[in-house]
Amino acid sequence: MSNFRTFILGLIASFGLPWLFLIVIPVIKYQELTSLPYDKDRDGVEGYYPPATVHGQGQLVYIREGCVQCHTQMIRPTQLALDGWRKGWGQDQEARPSTPVRSNNLRDYFGEKYAPLGMVRSGPDLANYGWRAPERSVIHQMLYAPRTLHDWSNMPAYRHLYKQRERQGPESSNAVKVSTKGDSRYEVVPTAEAEALVDYLLSLKKDYLVPGTAVADSAPGKK
Repeated sequence: MSNFRTFILGLIASFGLPWLFLIVIPVIKYQELTSLPYDKDRDGVEGYYPPATVHGQGQLVYIREGCVQCHTQMIRPTQLALDGWRKGWGQDQEARPSTPVRSNNLRDYFGEKYAPLGMVRSGPDLANYGWRAPERSVIHQMLYAPRTLHDWSNMPAYRHLYKQRERQGPESSNAVKVSTKGDSRYEVVPTAEAEALVDYLLSLKKDYLVPGTAVADSAPGKK
């Protein structure tokens, strides 16, 4: 009986403690987060951090379509990897940014119902995709037919988020630039869900200045 009780207690501790420290405590801390005000003199910018949240409706489409299976949204500490020096990972689009892109912290995801950090980088990290994103029409083309842009792409096509329809006069301004099998009577246009997904991708900017971590001279927009 004593051994059985020890076994049960050990089982509870084995599963309960990780659940407590990895789920319960982080959730409580996240729920207690609030926006932090910038100090104009100290930070060189005004307002609150983070200054904006992601496009929530598009995030639901992103999660539902399984994008999180191939893309992460987390810049790791620079001392652990070379993430911060890679081109296009932040506001500075130079081949080697003057300062490394900072690693993400919990408040970067403030206001999001979900934080799709991801597990595997089969595709590029999207934490700061909004800074390097091409034109909206190109993103739609990439989602509808990835290999029309890069023949080596292993990204799946999300054609179910688009519809092919017969033209009603001139080509629609938001028609996707793809072939309709030589039939000029038809065009491919994004659905509301496709538009929301693109809005979400464009809103991904998680490298804003953290209040109190830099002097005004190094704040965004300052030279």
